[in-house]
Amino acid sequence: MALVVVLVAVAGWYGWQLGPWADATPYAEPIDFANLELASSPNQYLVAPVGATPKAKPDAVSPVFAVPVDTLRDAVLAVTAEAPRFKVLDRSADGTRMVLVQRSAILRFPDYINVEILPAGQDGSTLAVYSRSRFGYSDVGVNRARVEALLADVRRRIGG
Repeated sequence: MALVVVLVAVAGWYGWQLGPWADATPYAEPIDFANLELASSPNQYLVAPVGATPKAKPDAVSPVFAVPVDTLRDAVLAVTAEAPRFKVLDRSADGTRMVLVQRSAILRFPDYINVEILPAGQDGSTLAVYSRSRFGYSDVGVNRARVEALLADVRRRIGG
């Protein structure tokens, strides 16, 4: 009987935390990169242009793409539309700020990704990307791998 109670409790928690309504959390809201402060846990990864995140030290500096903002935005949207288990949760009117979620394959744990496309120089563009896990302390490098794969796929898509 005790096992049944435990199983029901675990199933209830799992359904509540990971069901379709679970994305209605503060994690699913756009962030302000200028005021972003990183958590102390290692389950996050930030790539940003120099000076874009004055309160948070990026893990890497964003590349600059020799394409306009709209082209970079379209490439990011296309790449995430083709990637497994990605979903757009929120987008600004011009599409340059977006919140995405990607869930793990088996247990469906959500990781939230904020992206902001920015102009760079005369005709270029760049982006800030912040990927973080909702659950757990360590992510075993998953957020870093996700951001690096996203950037590589975007480079391939725009031919840079």
